[in-house]
Amino acid sequence: MNKKGNVGQLFPTILALVLVGILLGAGLMILSKFQGTMTTDTVEYNATGEAVSALSDIATDWLPIIVVVAVAGLVIYILLKSFGGKAR
Repeated sequence: MNKKGNVGQLFPTILALVLVGILLGAGLMILSKFQGTMTTDTVEYNATGEAVSALSDIATDWLPIIVVVAVAGLVIYILLKSFGGKAR
């Protein structure tokens, strides 16, 4: 059994989570800067504020849960894979 294969399977999940975090952070920064150039109390200003609010909810509420579930799933997978063949 190749032990390095287990760690190598973590790379795509970690990369995806890092990319999602970077994209959310950059998107929030760009939208906030863009909203600062608009006239207040306009439809565009309010729409941009709602977009920032929705994206920040994803970043602060859902992303940590997704990370915990992904890590737990990978740990369970690695444990089952490494101990599953030794029961015979």
